[in-house]
Amino acid sequence: MQKKLIDSDLKEELNSLDFDIKAEAFFINFIKDYNIHYKFQDFFERGYSKDIKDIKANNGAMSKTHYAYLTKLGFYDIFPEIIFHPSNNAGYTQEMVDHYKERKKQETAAKDFFQPLENELFNYLLDTEKQETDIISALGDREFLILLNRIWDIDQSLPYEMMAKVFKFIPFIHKISGNIDAIAYMLEHIFNEKITITETPVFINDTSTVDNELQLGDNFALKASNITYLKKYTFTINNIKRLNNIVEYFDNGKINKIISLFLNFTIPFENDFEINFTIAPSKQVFILDDKPYTGRMNISTKLA
Repeated sequence: MQKKLIDSDLKEELNSLDFDIKAEAFFINFIKDYNIHYKFQDFFERGYSKDIKDIKANNGAMSKTHYAYLTKLGFYDIFPEIIFHPSNNAGYTQEMVDHYKERKKQETAAKDFFQPLENELFNYLLDTEKQETDIISALGDREFLILLNRIWDIDQSLPYEMMAKVFKFIPFIHKISGNIDAIAYMLEHIFNEKITITETPVFINDTSTVDNELQLGDNFALKASNITYLKKYTFTINNIKRLNNIVEYFDNGKINKIISLFLNFTIPFENDFEINFTIAPSKQVFILDDKPYTGRMNISTKLA
């Protein structure tokens, strides 16, 4: 993220991002140049709203004072309502309407009362986020990847160049998850190999209810069939380029492990996948000699 001019509108900077970003990670880039007041909104909206709900500039976009509306829990949301509002004994419609309006005024007053304290506590979170960012920035690219490998308990022997590309794609995993074409495109970029995908149906025959009575809505629907249909995607690396490291394409090989790691986070849980590879036809013809590993039956050779 590149910081714009001091007098620019923070909302424009936020809208330029096409993904959700943690409020702390966003505002640490601007705390020195802006006077920002944070208002904690109802956390109930977090399920469908971004962490930063809105940003408004005071007295126009050229102002250095901004109000940030965050979908985070505030003190008003944590404490019991009886602390801020008396019990409601209204029995008539107009009384309930008046009571509702009064409660909204009390809610606004309570949030304004706690805002200075919430801002002070949030500034501590910003300070923590800044220290973590400074520590990560002090690390080199390789050291940072090693740190991520250890935190996530990833095999340290996996190729550095490939894992570096995988880590760069992680923030966008939610966008490509389930998009088979996008997954294939990223795999081709990571491994510099041509990849094709075939989709095949997989039928799972559930025999657990064979000896049990079939009940509509319980263990069958519309007809007495216990076969479940699932999708299986076969990812084939066509004409692999790294013939000298062909063992890495097999199960438990380094390249196979990285592909499996990537697909486990992008292929829907209800689908299955398989990883295959092929060798260029020109590489399948060989002359037997004394050189070790010149050819491998069923891998780089075939009977003619």
